[in-house]
Amino acid sequence: MRKTLLGSCGVLCLLAVGCGPEAVDDVPRCLSVTEPSGGPGLVTQQPSKVSLLFKVDTCGGEPVAGLDASHFTLTEDGRKVSAFESQVRVQPKGERFVMDSLVLLDLSGSLLRSGDFSALQAAAKRYVSAVLAQGPSQRVAVMTFDGRPSPTLVVDFTADEAQVLAGLDSLAAPECRASADCAGFRDRRTCAGWRCVDDSTNLNGALVEGLTALASRLSLTDVAWRDAALVLFTDGTDQASRVLPASAVEAVRSSKAHVFTVGLGGEVDEVALRAYGRDGYFPVARSSELDAAFASIASRVNGLANRFYLLEYCSPKRGGKHVLKVLATVPVDQGPALVGGLSREFDADGFGSGCEL
Repeated sequence: MRKTLLGSCGVLCLLAVGCGPEAVDDVPRCLSVTEPSGGPGLVTQQPSKVSLLFKVDTCGGEPVAGLDASHFTLTEDGRKVSAFESQVRVQPKGERFVMDSLVLLDLSGSLLRSGDFSALQAAAKRYVSAVLAQGPSQRVAVMTFDGRPSPTLVVDFTADEAQVLAGLDSLAAPECRASADCAGFRDRRTCAGWRCVDDSTNLNGALVEGLTALASRLSLTDVAWRDAALVLFTDGTDQASRVLPASAVEAVRSSKAHVFTVGLGGEVDEVALRAYGRDGYFPVARSSELDAAFASIASRVNGLANRFYLLEYCSPKRGGKHVLKVLATVPVDQGPALVGGLSREFDADGFGSGCEL
């Protein structure tokens, strides 16, 4: 189980997971406070409002969510900014952020014949409900794959929980009883259980195409900043050989999305899934454990989304250039508090009284 560094402080961060990567004891004891890439950064507005968008992680890369103004100290040119005189406000991301997550499910013949589909479907539903409960800043899409060149889009990115759950329910709709029933399909002519499939597994290709879909989402400019996560499930290995493992690894390396992998049973390629799941690989021995794995990933994705904060305050400065420093301090159960900061310069020329947040 991954260790939770922030204990009784009540902060929802460093979320414990019930399965997956082993605990890492030597986590750096500090915070990383940074501006997300592509964000607007520090912004000033008359008469004297200063706004800064930033995210908070541990130096070990774990998201730190659930912070409020009490966890932050502001200084201008080294002098503390009064929370009372300057109306300091720190709040979660607000409407300026979207987290897109793509659930990519292996529905090749082995899974459909195994009897594990119902458990997988229930686990995926739990993920969807847990993530979309966070509000409209979360969007979820669902794709499935077998041996075909490209995965199949079941539900496009949406914040509508009912729509995504209905899409997952549709996967149980019977299509065939025998392969002869699949003759009308050009590229999926094998009946596996109740669905017509290409009876192979294009795991690597599905991974690459899933990351490509998320890259398109990350390029959208409708909000100040975006993040993305791929949640990939398989019960086997790549059999189609349409995409080389090295190409899949390179796609993960070059992607800006977070990638989580879930492997069910003893026939998965754990080396590959660990390489692909750079943000977490969750090995599952039995289908009854899938629910816990998907719930853990949902908690992690929610933590990633909720590590973003908007700082706003009314600066007392009335001219010239100044340095704002934001210092975050989070208590832990044992040892010193985690501390980290971010400094940015701003121009107060033209600032005056009358600022309201």
